[in-house]
Amino acid sequence: MTSNTRTRNTNWNGIFQDLFGDDPDQNGESLQDSSSGVVSTTTSTFKGSYSSSESLLDSRHSGWSSPTATPTVYSKSCVRQNKNQTLMHNLTNHHNNVNNNTSSLGSFPNVDIINAKLNRIHLEKPPKLMLGMKKSKSQSRSSPFQYLSDDIIVKIFSNLTTNQLCKCSRVCKLWYRLSWDPTLWTSIVLNSITLEVDKALRCLTKQLSYNTPSVCVIIERINVNNCEKLTDKGLHTISKRCPELRKLEVHNCSNITNSALFDLISNCVNLEYLNVSGCLNITSISLANSILVRPSAHYLQQVYLLYLDMSDCCHLDDNGLEILALHCSRLQFLYLRRCSQITDKGLQHLTASCTGLKDLSISDCPNITDFGIMELSRMEPDLRYLSIAKCDKISDVGIKYIAQHSLKLRYLNCRGCEAISDDSLERVVKRCHRLRSLDVGKCDITDRGLFILAKHAPHLKRLSVKSCFAITDRGIILLAEHCRHLQQLNIQDCHLSVDAYRTVKKNCRFCIIEHTNPGFY
Repeated sequence: MTSNTRTRNTNWNGIFQDLFGDDPDQNGESLQDSSSGVVSTTTSTFKGSYSSSESLLDSRHSGWSSPTATPTVYSKSCVRQNKNQTLMHNLTNHHNNVNNNTSSLGSFPNVDIINAKLNRIHLEKPPKLMLGMKKSKSQSRSSPFQYLSDDIIVKIFSNLTTNQLCKCSRVCKLWYRLSWDPTLWTSIVLNSITLEVDKALRCLTKQLSYNTPSVCVIIERINVNNCEKLTDKGLHTISKRCPELRKLEVHNCSNITNSALFDLISNCVNLEYLNVSGCLNITSISLANSILVRPSAHYLQQVYLLYLDMSDCCHLDDNGLEILALHCSRLQFLYLRRCSQITDKGLQHLTASCTGLKDLSISDCPNITDFGIMELSRMEPDLRYLSIAKCDKISDVGIKYIAQHSLKLRYLNCRGCEAISDDSLERVVKRCHRLRSLDVGKCDITDRGLFILAKHAPHLKRLSVKSCFAITDRGIILLAEHCRHLQQLNIQDCHLSVDAYRTVKKNCRFCIIEHTNPGFY
């Protein structure tokens, strides 16, 4: 310590009390210690004899100016890790200042006690004080991923989206290798309005072409819904590099055309699922360069499509539906919602070729009449799902044909068909014993229709009678007492009382009731 170091006043009573407490050896017994270091080589001990403890207390007022003690040099390398460290460091520094300013110090017998005490602490509990030891710089915490196997990391990566996987590949070499594992890339999902999808598909398929430079055989599903920048170039990339594609979703991609789609269907021979809903330029589904020579030809090459959604394809007409039916005769799920140009003639072509349909939706097709519904009887009796919502030209006549031939029907949506009454409803529930979901909202249904449901359809799970103004409490109460498996009931805009509501809640405990009556809450 230099000679100009400022002398500090120290509360010795506090130091003794905090460090050592009551010392059993304070009654005049002196402990001798010959060691040169109390805790470590960087902290020296006090040496010398002092007359009494009072001289120590008085010395803090005198500034430790006695001229007898020989100065001793001490190291300042103590690390203050706890309260004892801080107090010991202050004690050592204070003694250094005293010895630098004085050549001798009066007798102080308690110093030997301090030395013995510090030696005892060092020997018995070294981890708690750690005096005189410099704390090494803490190393950066290692990543938990370093302790995981590659298989576990790949399993974690399997929950990420395509965009997130691409970001993970830029973290480190390990993640780059694992993020491009083939098992993670059986599907590609790109849903962005601003993304350059054509370029992204080209880069991804190129990166994933490991052993086959021109073909990417691992991709089976591609979802590029709502990508406004997807063009025919993107579809050509898919058709050339993804021969094993089984599922393609291009919902609301308005820039793709028939030619690119036909080319893709021709090359991706395993394609089973296709969603082109909202693609305004798509008018049909066919193979590239195919020429329809005879409409009744059965030798035409077939598309293996099982699922097709062409809802909102407003340019799809009867001719396009005829081509679709001839090339896609294996279809089982077909959705043609809001295709307003389709008429009964188109349904005639459809039912003649696609005889194995299970799900069919022609809702919001205003040109469909009872004659088109009668054509459904030409199909195999496998129809399970039928939606004719808002086809206001369909009446009881068409529904009776459905009930006569579609015995496996489980879902029927007649919402908005105001010409449908209790008569056709009775025919349906008596013939279609597997019926579980029924929507007759805004139809001419009365309490009589609900009595029929209560008697012949006790296993009904979902029912909508929205805006059926002829329904009263009596019909709803009888329905709730017999159809106890109801899970969803829509009674919006119906003039019902709280008693009917409470009866449904009592008998159908798990039923979700949709209503517009604020008194029901």
